[in-house]
Amino acid sequence: MADKLRVGVMPYLNSAVFYKWMNPDSFALTEFVPREMALAVERGELDAGPLPVAEWFRLGDALTPVGDYCVATKQQSVSILLFSKMMPGEMEGARIAVTEQTATTVQLMRVLFKEHWWVDPGALVTRDEPHDAILLIGDEALRNRSGIDDYPFVHDLGEVWNEMTGLPFVYAHWVARSDSDPEAVSELERTLGEGLEKSLGEITGITSEGWPSADMAPEEAVSYIDQFIYRMGDREREALELFRTYYDRLPEWRPGSKIS
Repeated sequence: MADKLRVGVMPYLNSAVFYKWMNPDSFALTEFVPREMALAVERGELDAGPLPVAEWFRLGDALTPVGDYCVATKQQSVSILLFSKMMPGEMEGARIAVTEQTATTVQLMRVLFKEHWWVDPGALVTRDEPHDAILLIGDEALRNRSGIDDYPFVHDLGEVWNEMTGLPFVYAHWVARSDSDPEAVSELERTLGEGLEKSLGEITGITSEGWPSADMAPEEAVSYIDQFIYRMGDREREALELFRTYYDRLPEWRPGSKIS
C-alpha cells in the first residue's frame, strides 16, 4: 500500500470546514501554524496543505495548486488585527510586534503601510521588545477582538485591503509539492470539494459548541465563517495577482530590519 499523502492541518476556525469530514485513514494529518506548515512542505516533511500565499510565491514551481481551494475574506477578516497606540498614518518610525506564525499577514501589513497609509514604520520586533503596535492573527486576535488596553486603535487588515482595492483578500491557497503522487493529490482535491460542500451545508456541525479557544459562542462562529470564501473565483484571482504585484515591490525583510 502506498504511503498516505501527508496533509497539513491549519488549527483555525476559518479552516475547519476543510477538515471536518476528512478521513484520517486516507491522509496523514498533522497540525501546523501557517509559517511552520510552509517550512515543513519546503523541507519535504509535508506534502500538501493550505499554505500562506506569500510562502506560495516564495516557493514557486516547487508547488502545484490543489484545485481552486483557498482561505479568503470578502471584506473583514476579524482575525487579522493590528492594534496600535496611534493611527497608522502617524506611525512613521514606529516599532511593530509581529507574530511568527505567518509571513502573509506581515507582508499584507507591509503592503498597506506602503501603498495605503504611506508611512514607514521603523522595525518589526518580537513581543518581548518595546513596541508601539502589535499584529495578532487567528484565535489570539479573536480573543482580543474587543480591544487591548493601551492600544486604542484597531485595524482589520482584510477590511483595510478591501477599502484600498475593492477586492477580497486571499490568505492561503491549497497546494501540494510538485513531486507528490498525482493520484494522491487528485484524491485530496476530491476530498476537499466533497468535505467543503458538506461542511458549509451543515455548518452547525462545526460551530455547535462555538470555538472555545477564541471565546466565540456558536452564533458568533457561524457569523465568522460566513465572511470567508473557500473557492477562488475571478475576483479572488484578481486580488491575488494585485497582491503579488505589491509584494514583489517590497524590499526583503528580516526581523529587526526596516520594513519600508
